[in-house]
Amino acid sequence: MGTVERAKAMKSDARGWPRADRQRQQRGVRTEKAILDATIGLVAERGIHGTSLDAVSEAVGVSKSSILWHFGSKEGLLVRVAERIFEDIAEGPVKEILSLDTLEARLGATWKMFEDTVTHFPALRRLTLYLIFESVEGRPELRERLQQLYRSMRELFAAGLEGVLPEDDRRHRASVISVATFDGIFLQWLLDPDAVDIPAIRRDLAELYERAGLFA
Repeated sequence: MGTVERAKAMKSDARGWPRADRQRQQRGVRTEKAILDATIGLVAERGIHGTSLDAVSEAVGVSKSSILWHFGSKEGLLVRVAERIFEDIAEGPVKEILSLDTLEARLGATWKMFEDTVTHFPALRRLTLYLIFESVEGRPELRERLQQLYRSMRELFAAGLEGVLPEDDRRHRASVISVATFDGIFLQWLLDPDAVDIPAIRRDLAELYERAGLFA
């Protein structure tokens, strides 16, 4: 390559990045997205333990070393999958839920989303709980990211209670209870699904909320 050609190849874009660097970054972003998409599909189909890095590598058509370069480990990949799922939900269904006018409508839509996830994508919801137990086993880097994930969950629940509970601390405590409720119901459903009637629980809680005047 001559001097002129090298200069053209290194020509910077409007943000000041050399074109070659920008192209490498774009390829990296595309590869990371493909890995995440494949992992989500494999976890949904095979479960967590059935989703190996070899399986992801084969599905995407990249080397296992490339996956490790992007995510560091299988657990790092799974945490990023959990974060990606949360981001997609926060930018999609949750925005629609928060736009609803009443607490009753928001709670109904939230329960519908929970039921759909449990019914159709239980492995994806189980992923976060699996990672929590993994992070307890001396994995501080996982623990920190999962703590942030749960903070974000609580913030979304607290946002849904604005106008109902005016005090920040009460909204925070209510959001802790809400997240714990869904996690606890899901754990019991995993162990004994026939004993956990989610629609009936939803109806009973709605009746309690109404008696407490939250739907007024």
